[in-house]
Amino acid sequence: MQLEKLGQLIYDLAKQEERDLAPLAPEGIFYMPELAFAYQCGKAVMRDPAAIFGTDKVTWHRERDLGNGGPTDLLFELDDGRQLAIEFKLRSTSRAYQADVNKLAQIDDGNCTKLFCALVDVFSKDLPDDGRQRHIEAMSTPQVTVVFKHEFATRQQRYASAVSCVVALWQIH
Repeated sequence: MQLEKLGQLIYDLAKQEERDLAPLAPEGIFYMPELAFAYQCGKAVMRDPAAIFGTDKVTWHRERDLGNGGPTDLLFELDDGRQLAIEFKLRSTSRAYQADVNKLAQIDDGNCTKLFCALVDVFSKDLPDDGRQRHIEAMSTPQVTVVFKHEFATRQQRYASAVSCVVALWQIH
């Protein structure tokens, strides 16, 4: 699986949504609901699954219950039995991020790659991290590895200060 390529695809999709929203809303990417973003990511992957998985024989599911404490946002199943499970969070707290990471860790299928994707709203002056990313990366259990991380400026009305969106993708071991 090309996980870095998946991170770039998610990043490109978030930036495109930022551009698409410019004439439609006074907000950027964080105006989009989390599950809508997850769904758009699923569609984007399925336009060319071979680019990520090395095969076109992939089935995707949204909000699939894997028996790990609630539905998983996206699941990709390959014909060879491998799976990719992804949880998404947009503009949330360290505690919420940790809950999703722990939920993914409950999947004990050895054929399942588990990813957590956060679109983090960070004050631009605090880039690259306001502490939420470090919190996830400092967890000792489960082990978390950075797959992809990059940011772009976004628009929002919630704060007076400039905000950026950090697109972060971590693999859960």
